Amino acid sequence: MKQQRAGPIGSREKCRRQDKELQILFDISSALHGSTHLQDVLQKALMAILTHLNFKMGAIYLLKEVQTDQMLLELAAHHGFTEGLVECIRFLLAPHQSMGKYYLDDPVKWLPPSKLFFTKLQDRLKDEGIQEIIRIALVTPKKFLGLLYVTNHGPLQLRQDRRELLKTIGQQLGVSIENAQLFESVERAKSELEISFDAIQHSIFLVDTRMRIYRVNRTSEMVYGKAADMIGKKYTNILYGLEHPHSECVIQACLNDARPLRREGPHPRWGGYYHFYAFPVLNPTGTLERVVYYEKDATEARKLEQRLQQSDRLQALGTLAAGIAHEIRNPLATINFNAQMLQREISLDAGQQQMFQDMVHEIRQIDRIVQQVLQFARPREPQFLPNQINDVVRYCHDLARVNLRKANVEVMLDLAQDTPPLVMDFNQVSQVVMNLILNAIEAMSDGGRLTVKTERRNDPPAVVLELSDTGPGILEEDKNRIFDPFFTRKPEGTGLGLSISRQILEKHGAYIELDSVLGQGATFRVTFPLPPQQV
Repeated sequence: MKQQRAGPIGSREKCRRQDKELQILFDISSALHGSTHLQDVLQKALMAILTHLNFKMGAIYLLKEVQTDQMLLELAAHHGFTEGLVECIRFLLAPHQSMGKYYLDDPVKWLPPSKLFFTKLQDRLKDEGIQEIIRIALVTPKKFLGLLYVTNHGPLQLRQDRRELLKTIGQQLGVSIENAQLFESVERAKSELEISFDAIQHSIFLVDTRMRIYRVNRTSEMVYGKAADMIGKKYTNILYGLEHPHSECVIQACLNDARPLRREGPHPRWGGYYHFYAFPVLNPTGTLERVVYYEKDATEARKLEQRLQQSDRLQALGTLAAGIAHEIRNPLATINFNAQMLQREISLDAGQQQMFQDMVHEIRQIDRIVQQVLQFARPREPQFLPNQINDVVRYCHDLARVNLRKANVEVMLDLAQDTPPLVMDFNQVSQVVMNLILNAIEAMSDGGRLTVKTERRNDPPAVVLELSDTGPGILEEDKNRIFDPFFTRKPEGTGLGLSISRQILEKHGAYIELDSVLGQGATFRVTFPLPPQQV
């Protein structure tokens, strides 16, 4: 009879234990519910395990690095250790070949403290009267993630018959760790993408198929305004200040054709010179969802390219001009000599005498032009010395006083006091400034105002000289030719003044630019970049 009752009693005991184990697993799972960040998962899991198994100390190590012959694991969560002891057990090295054993053959192992690598930890466990620890592999169906160590002491010591429970705990925690690592990996990738998106120094817009702005980067906010004022708005209103796309709009073309596009030219809103890009974003079915729009301000790069091209043309033309000038100058000298000899040796009436004088005058005019050509082709080397740009301006202003007064031109000098000295050839830079002043006087044939301004700029570091007149301005078709040699619209001009000026400035490491609106005058801007030691 006793034997007959033993079966049901044993079954009830087994059922109670299974129920308790299920409750432990459920409680651990509940503790992890809603945790996505790895550190939260680890700490909550460890505390849940220690609480439900009634153990006072535990540690979780995660696989950090797999080396040739060993694995490096790092302490990721712990409970029951002093701060000093934690520093001693921060890293754990395990043989590489044991990885397969943890994963397949022996995921749960009971160990005496003497098997631990850390002497100080052994002493601590001895002081606590702990004679056994349990090592549980943290695994998923595909990989080994780390190790869980708990002390096996107190009234609820676990033996070999609880192996499946401990194995299940290791698997459950392993899956939670993998999910948290995946979540953090996605979050990290998202953060890196956000940083990269905002770090791009050009405006980027994401536009949906309804032509609404979906997202912008930080540079776009600096150019167009706050993101909150742009998101959801029609992109044409923000980018162009228009209700409808303009004819060359790459966004509209990309929305229509769902293919990458690139165009360049003036910006419809800002002017200048821009590169425009549009890239389609397709969903897995191949349907267009958004357009990535990217615009790059290439105005300064284009100006630099034009200056370099101009410099190459000037160099080639200078070589050619020098040869031509010499070929003209030799016969011209003979003509001039013979004309003066004839004028002295033959009797001429008043009309003939005037004809000879006109001929000599024109020969001298041709010689002056040839001299300018030679100066353009082979200018003398500048004598670089420290000088103030304001002194150059005042010097040229004094020289031009008579011309300014005769032309009824008022001069406004706005000279900054904080401009540092520039290493330059005073006479050559004066030649540039004088040429710009005389050009301004000729442009204001009915009088006007000439404003000469100097200032120090910090971004980029430079000293800038500006001469602005109130003349008729420069024709649009002349803007790209005004610095070309021999280009002029003056009846008596040679077209070399601005070319020589530009050549002089290039030898000084400076450059000249033109801003002009037809009917509103012209501004010539000379920029002297500052060396690092003067910044």
